[in-house]
Amino acid sequence: MLTDFGKVCRRLRLEVNENLGDMACKLGMKSSFLSAIENGKKNIPKTLCESIKEQYSLTHEQYIELLEAAETSKLQ
Repeated sequence: MLTDFGKVCRRLRLEVNENLGDMACKLGMKSSFLSAIENGKKNIPKTLCESIKEQYSLTHEQYIELLEAAETSKLQ
């Protein structure tokens, strides 16, 4: 089941017509790892939000939304 972070990432991909593999490649990781992050099975790397911001030219509002989603999606 997608976390809040996964939902934001999916929406970003759909907006630029990319799939999970495309996003993972841009972010320098395997698609299986990105999928595990989005589904809450792996922790979100500290630099991932910043990388997404840079690769997808996020607005300030989009970046804040991504950070908030990452915070709520952290593994306990």
